[in-house]
Amino acid sequence: MKYNFDKVLNRKEGNCRKWSNTVIKEKFGLDENAIPMDLADIDFECAPAIKEAITKRASVGDYSYTFIGDDFYEAVINWNKRRFDVHIEKEWIKLTFGTVSTLHYIVQAYTKEGEGVLINTPAYDPFAEAVVNNNRKLCCSPLKLENNRYYLDFEDMENQMKSGNIKVFIFCSPQNPSGRIWTKEELYQVSELCLKYNVLLVSDEIHRDVVFKGKTFVSLWNAHPEIYKNSILCVSPNKGFNLGGLKTSYVVIRDAKVRETLLERLKSNSITSPNVFAVPAIIAAYNESEEWLDEMTSYVESNFETVYDFFEKYMPKAKVMKSDSSFLAWIDVREVFKDEEESKEFFKNANLTMVVGSYFVKDGEGFIRLNIGCPKETLNEALSRIKKTYESMYC
Repeated sequence: MKYNFDKVLNRKEGNCRKWSNTVIKEKFGLDENAIPMDLADIDFECAPAIKEAITKRASVGDYSYTFIGDDFYEAVINWNKRRFDVHIEKEWIKLTFGTVSTLHYIVQAYTKEGEGVLINTPAYDPFAEAVVNNNRKLCCSPLKLENNRYYLDFEDMENQMKSGNIKVFIFCSPQNPSGRIWTKEELYQVSELCLKYNVLLVSDEIHRDVVFKGKTFVSLWNAHPEIYKNSILCVSPNKGFNLGGLKTSYVVIRDAKVRETLLERLKSNSITSPNVFAVPAIIAAYNESEEWLDEMTSYVESNFETVYDFFEKYMPKAKVMKSDSSFLAWIDVREVFKDEEESKEFFKNANLTMVVGSYFVKDGEGFIRLNIGCPKETLNEALSRIKKTYESMYC
């Protein structure tokens, strides 16, 4: 590989929330030697071109209000076309301050108090927070678990759209926490339902940059010829390029009426100038860091193979879902631990953090999520701790 993903960074130096001794102690009760595997960011040094672009921008010595130039729009347009065959025009793009806050603005803009917002569960908890915190009705459609793989329950979703006064469907593609990539046929069916019942389809595609060999990510707009009329794409380089601290998310809205509704909401909340380093970082990521991303993805995929082999050999009752994308391992531990408290105690004894399944709104109980987007030295040490703890507690 051209890039060194084996390099172990001291992420505590950068006041990283994931690696903060204070956060780890307060949230998990663990010491400074804990290995955090909870928060969804990666433990690799960022792409050299991004580091160089940010350093160059920092050297200017001016960190005042910023303006988005054409080079940003060109980078976004070219990246979406080159990587995903998605045609985008400048007017359709709006840079925001993060996908989570954007979901709140979307719920505020397109629904009224008491109206329904649909999500599939298990789901990233901030999806639900965007609904509940704005006094909307949270409607959950459980994913069907078949042979340790998730599938959409179209019958249930349609029944809810018929009767639940649902105005918005927040849809995760690829799915978090499982890394499941939906097929073109599945996306077409989702689109058909939303068009039939006039439900705004909000496709969260922030995990799409990390896709494994033999898998193909299909963007929503390439799955149905009419869905652009009633949809929003939420996009971000944050996961693939680890730019979460720069607030580099953006939305793409093709339909003028739908777009204007959100822009008015953003204006009313004074969402204006972006982070001063966000724009150069995105440009460097999209224009100069594709090779880095491909190598990082390959490295993470090999980490998954290590994890699959480890659990099959040492904890066969724990079932790791085969992932199509991202760096998050979703593991069924219902045959290992009697309840969630036992799983928490296990990982506390191992001095590791993780995310329990109940965090994911509904239908995740009995699962855990581990972030394996890290150097192999870190991953191997974490797995060694799991093995030793399992042998001491259960063997």
